[in-house]
Amino acid sequence: MPKNVTDFSSIFVKQPKPEKGKLLLAEPFMESPEFKRSVIMLTEHNEKGTMGFIINRKLNVTPSQAIDDFPEFDDELYYGGPVNSDQLFYLHTKPDLIEGGQEIIPGLFLGGDYTTLKNLIDIKKITPKDIRFFVGYSGWAAGQLKKELKDNSWIVLPGGVEYVKAKFNKNLWKDILKGLGGKYSIVADFPEDPTLN
Repeated sequence: MPKNVTDFSSIFVKQPKPEKGKLLLAEPFMESPEFKRSVIMLTEHNEKGTMGFIINRKLNVTPSQAIDDFPEFDDELYYGGPVNSDQLFYLHTKPDLIEGGQEIIPGLFLGGDYTTLKNLIDIKKITPKDIRFFVGYSGWAAGQLKKELKDNSWIVLPGGVEYVKAKFNKNLWKDILKGLGGKYSIVADFPEDPTLN
C-alpha cells in the first residue's frame, strides 16, 4: 500500500463492522490486481474467517459457455475472487424455488440445490434479475480482514439485495463512493495510478 494512503484515513468516519450482507470497497490505491477498485458483498464473517464475492468484476462469458452441461442462460458470469476459482457459486432471491440456500440477508441467499436450479433455468422460471453467478470467491483467514481494515485497505458500507439484482455497472465502485458525498467523493475521483496525476 502506498505510504500516503494513511494520510486519507481521517476522511473515513467510524465504519460499520463487517458482517453478512455488508459491502467492502477497496481503498483507491490498492495494488492487488484481484481486488483493485473492487466491491465485495460479504456472505460470511465470524471468528473463523470471512467470505464474499466481487460484484463488479464481470467475465465476458455466460455460465452456459463456461460450464459443461449448463442450460442456456443469457447472463454474464462474474469473477467472485481468487479462492476456488474453478467452482461455480450463486447468489439468488428465489429461496422458494431453490431449496437449501444459506440466507445472507433477508431476501438474498447463497447456493442451493444445483439440479433444481438447472431445471428452473431450463423452464425459464429463473431470470438474470433473480440470480448472479460467480467463479471463485474472496476469502480471509481468521483476523486477516480485521488487520486489513486497520490498515485502511477497505471501506465497510451497508449492502442490500439490489446490488445483486442490478445490471452490471463498471463504475459501481466510483458510484457508491460518490453517492456518499462529502469527502468520499474526493476519494472516488482519485486516479487508479497516482503517478499519472
